[in-house]
Amino acid sequence: MTGPRAPANAFTRTQLDDLAAARLLALERMPYLATALFEVIPIASPGIATFGVDASWRLYIDPQQLTDWGPRQAAGVLLHEVGHLLRDHHARYAEQAIDQPRLWNLAGDAEINDDLIAAGVPLPGDPITPTLLGRPDGQLAEHYFHHLLTELHELEAACGSGAGGEPLPGELGEDEAPARSALDRDLTRRKVAQDIEQAGVGSDTGAGAIPGGWRRWAAEVLQPPMVPWQQLLRRTIRRSLAVRAGQLDSSYRRPGRRRIPDVLTPGLTRPVLRVGVVLDTSSSMAHGQLRAALAELDAICRRAGIGTDELTVITADVAVHEVPRLRRAADLPILGGGGTDLRPALAHLAAHRRRPHVVVVLTDGFTPWPRQPPPRCTVVVVLIARADGRTPPEPPDWSDTIRIEPAA
Repeated sequence: MTGPRAPANAFTRTQLDDLAAARLLALERMPYLATALFEVIPIASPGIATFGVDASWRLYIDPQQLTDWGPRQAAGVLLHEVGHLLRDHHARYAEQAIDQPRLWNLAGDAEINDDLIAAGVPLPGDPITPTLLGRPDGQLAEHYFHHLLTELHELEAACGSGAGGEPLPGELGEDEAPARSALDRDLTRRKVAQDIEQAGVGSDTGAGAIPGGWRRWAAEVLQPPMVPWQQLLRRTIRRSLAVRAGQLDSSYRRPGRRRIPDVLTPGLTRPVLRVGVVLDTSSSMAHGQLRAALAELDAICRRAGIGTDELTVITADVAVHEVPRLRRAADLPILGGGGTDLRPALAHLAAHRRRPHVVVVLTDGFTPWPRQPPPRCTVVVVLIARADGRTPPEPPDWSDTIRIEPAA
């Protein structure tokens, strides 16, 4: 999940040192947000008098403001801006029926800042809080937004288009480098959510406690997958031809240790199921579909009982990119974004030295399919529905098809 960075000479050496100090202080306060803090791309933006973000995870920093705030308060602002990105305020604002970016920015600020204040994070000036808006803590931006629509508030907010607010002066275009792709951003959110989950819920008081808003957000991002992979793959294991010593079944292919005169006893064996996963990363896979695909991939990696030695993951558009020994979806290198043809990916797995017994294809279905299935292999096609309602061609009849709707 690495990519091009802003040129170092956009900041002076002193400013870079101040930024590094602010980031370290932010990590000390909320270590579970580390991945996001290092994924944002700093852009020197003199004259904007604030920090702000855009939807491509570029972080616009006024160098003079960085100096004036100092590392302690700048750390709080870094955590604030990263909060806008992780909570996807840009996309959530696009779902609102009323176009009021300033009010939405205020609402997003309120959703974030109550958690920061609860964690003891210092913020400069008079931060926007639910109390300032006359509303209770712990609500979503949508709640505060609908309240703001009914009351006149002259408060100002300037966190940029990444917060769903007005674009900052000098924001780069969507296709300009450096930037983070939609899949990069989703993987970062999932990685941070898993870090929060692993850090535990903490306690209601004391240093290191994880605020309730971040715990709820992580639970939402890590929502359960649609497919019960453990049960599905357990049923498929009976088709496996590979066995090794274990404790699941008995077989005369491995003689037992029990000795009975003139009687051959079966030994205990455990079937080994090798699984291949093809993740469609072509341009036809929309944001919500990729998020749903990552949830299913994560479930296969972490919950299906498949060891990393028995799991081969491929990302594919037309080109094939193998990811060996993947432990969780958040660690997936991002390659793809072109046209769609998953046939080379299936051929790659069919010729693999650890040819899988089951291949799971996570796709929107807009791909040509081979005429014949991979030999001695069960193929499960997970069709992830498109938001625009377009119906893909039917997968081949030699595959098992599961249809899922991405979560809203």
